[in-house]
Amino acid sequence: MPYVENRPAGFWIRFLAFFIDGILMSAFAYLVAVVIRDHKHLESFKIIGSERYYTTAGMIADNIYIILFIIIFTATLKGSLGKLICRIQVVNQDHSTISLLKSIGRYFAHIVSIFTIIGVVMVGLNKRKKGLHDLLCQTVVVYRNQYSDPTDW
Repeated sequence: MPYVENRPAGFWIRFLAFFIDGILMSAFAYLVAVVIRDHKHLESFKIIGSERYYTTAGMIADNIYIILFIIIFTATLKGSLGKLICRIQVVNQDHSTISLLKSIGRYFAHIVSIFTIIGVVMVGLNKRKKGLHDLLCQTVVVYRNQYSDPTDW
């Protein structure tokens, strides 16, 4: 299939992917808590707040998910599970797969974008739909081509 430039993914679809990732992360942390019998974590689901992230299960789940997110999802599958579900992908500006090193850098740049808030809001404010983390790492988030090779998922 000839090269077709995919259109940039905007703020709301990226927000939806991020939200889905949060739900999946919580479910994964809950599963880890059940497996290791972390009662404090299981109880924290009844409490509104961030207490659950300071439990053993929360820390284990966070670290595993970060590793999976960086290595498997972003560097190999071109996006997190949320991005896969939303049919968007993270690629270099030439639409090639990003490297593992760039994936790590983008992960930490995304944290900076979230803390500054404007770094994420930028996605909705510019024509190319790039956030601060995209600008810093020279990446772009685009919709997946519906006719793409299944290995491109």
